[in-house]
Amino acid sequence: MKCILKLLVFTILIYSQLTSAELSENSLISQEDANFAQNYIGKFMQKDSDYVISLVDPELADELTPELLEKILTHLPEGNLLSTELIGSEAQATNDTWIGNFIFEYHFEGGWALANAAIKRSEGKTTIIGLNVYKTLASQKELNRFTLSDKSHLHYLVLAMTIISPIFILITLVVCIRTPLQKRKWLWILFILFSVGAIKLNWTTGAYQVKLLSFQLFGGGAVSASEHAPLILTAGFPLGAIIFWFKRRSLIGQNKKTEQNQLELKESNNSV
Repeated sequence: MKCILKLLVFTILIYSQLTSAELSENSLISQEDANFAQNYIGKFMQKDSDYVISLVDPELADELTPELLEKILTHLPEGNLLSTELIGSEAQATNDTWIGNFIFEYHFEGGWALANAAIKRSEGKTTIIGLNVYKTLASQKELNRFTLSDKSHLHYLVLAMTIISPIFILITLVVCIRTPLQKRKWLWILFILFSVGAIKLNWTTGAYQVKLLSFQLFGGGAVSASEHAPLILTAGFPLGAIIFWFKRRSLIGQNKKTEQNQLELKESNNSV
């Protein structure tokens, strides 16, 4: 029993770290890379077309023209630049090629904007393979802030499932551990721990995805890549926990019957 309880506590601690922690920094990305991307976007905003085009990858050289750069600049809010913040980055390396993507948030007097620069480094040469700029209604912190107002019925349903399912599974686990079962208790614990199927919901946009072949530890979770990113809720169906409650009475009866048979067998052997 003590081993089971220790395992349960350990699992809960690991799960809480996985669901609440922000994504760690990518080891493939350095501060130098981020500074390079920020400087490149800065040159673009300063309308230094010669510098911007000089670093464009040959595969995109015909597409990123001075005319297109001017058009992209129209997506920037008016007024002076007040602040710049790196809010997202990712990178991957294959053989001799490194590709990194950096997303910056810009606050102007006239509003907010996002800009990203995708960088490729291959054979000692650094080029730009992507550049995008677009306005946003507010800062990403504000847009992705958790709020219950103006949400759909699906938002509330998934939120309720994300909260209720883990609680239901935890209660069922405790009951299962305390229920006298001589056989297959470990299997029941594993069956209860994981939900079957899952629905993932982007709390900001309301976009959702249903996965039938999915197993979710504790039946639910919430994670956000950062304070600038949307909260992603995941809720699963606690099939194992539900089946256990339906089967609990018969399992207890089977256990009592087994104990009685063992007792009768013992008495029979003693009498002989």
